[in-house]
Amino acid sequence: MSQRTAVITLVAVIVAGIASVAWAAWSVTGTATGTAKAGSVTALQAKAAPQSDLYPGAKATIVVSVTNPNDFAVEVQSFTSGAAVQVDAEHLADGCTASSVVVIDQNALAQRVDAGDTEQFTVPDAVVMKKNAPEACQGASFEITLALAGVTLPD
Repeated sequence: MSQRTAVITLVAVIVAGIASVAWAAWSVTGTATGTAKAGSVTALQAKAAPQSDLYPGAKATIVVSVTNPNDFAVEVQSFTSGAAVQVDAEHLADGCTASSVVVIDQNALAQRVDAGDTEQFTVPDAVVMKKNAPEACQGASFEITLALAGVTLPD
């Protein structure tokens, strides 16, 4: 074999080796497995109180205070008549019942509460005192615990 043929053969072998390394670099495949754990949700805490006097047949605005103990923001979208109404002890003893006040469902609130925060918002005409409420409800204070519905918000 001549020196020229030996050099051409060596160059061809080197080029073929480089080409096979390049092909191998582009042809690499693999698989992997990973796991993730979903967090849990803690219920929002909400309280509300009428902001004007109630009397038989009257509607009142409420100020709602919502505490979000979660690590993410939420949007409160609604609350329903699943609310619990409490009457102050004095008026309850006199015969004023919690069923004298009705919470009106709200379905379009869109109120943001950031992670770990407490926010207040006003809902007009959200409670009504029944027309047949007993006289024992005169001067009573009502505390309302709401059943809220909402969604998580992205950061």
